[in-house]
Amino acid sequence: MIFILQMLTISCEKEVVLDLSDRQGLYFVVEANIDDVSANQWIRLSRSSSYYEVSTGKPVSDAIVTITRGGENHVFTESHVDSLAGYYINSTLANRLRYGTYQLTVEHEDRIYTAESEYKPVPDIDSVTIDLNFFFSSGLTNDTLYDINIHFRNLQGGGSYYLVDLYINRKLQTGRPSQKTVISDQDLEDYVSYSVKTISQNDLDDGDMLGLALRSISREMYEFYQVFFFQTDLSGNPFAGAPPANIPTNLSEGAIGFFQVSSVTSAMKEFKSIGD
Repeated sequence: MIFILQMLTISCEKEVVLDLSDRQGLYFVVEANIDDVSANQWIRLSRSSSYYEVSTGKPVSDAIVTITRGGENHVFTESHVDSLAGYYINSTLANRLRYGTYQLTVEHEDRIYTAESEYKPVPDIDSVTIDLNFFFSSGLTNDTLYDINIHFRNLQGGGSYYLVDLYINRKLQTGRPSQKTVISDQDLEDYVSYSVKTISQNDLDDGDMLGLALRSISREMYEFYQVFFFQTDLSGNPFAGAPPANIPTNLSEGAIGFFQVSSVTSAMKEFKSIGD
């Protein structure tokens, strides 16, 4: 999010006052991650919340939400279930995705917000492997740690970007931006073996099914996660490191968030403890 920090400082001994609450409701927020594996696609619309507000922003209702490619329109219908306020649903788009550029249009209160995303292929996952982490095997920690590795053949031509999510027993473990793994193929070999997550044995039981989902993303979304991670989860301190920059977005008219259409491949591996 975009936060403006207004600091009132009289001397180094004085209290720093942060006026951050006036951002509430200012920004139109769009969450639109479309893929080719989910039966029901959803887009969430909301208003930005205060910096100090722990809940999500106020849902936006009565919008017209459409995704278009080549004259074919896919309308997203507002959910009227209280627990899904602000969600707009489509159950047919996933089966009709074709490689190319898609346009998102959101109309609300006489304003039109737009974005584009290119739907690109993604490699098949060859395998998922589990290794003992270096810090544990070297005796640098007493916590038994495992590296979860993904293996795939990189696409030809360069310019590919990927996002990897981890599931344990089909439950998503990487919901926060800092927990996700984003990969640029700039420095990758033709065949990729990449450690995407380190997990403690305390969080696993023999027989658990580990799943990795590899999805295609744009360069802009790759940069979105990089900036989001360094400004929020990595630092946790608005005064640490370099001055904050605006989080990237591909939405028009001052809206924030992101629109992404992705191909997804996945693979699973049964967990068995190693070296006991």
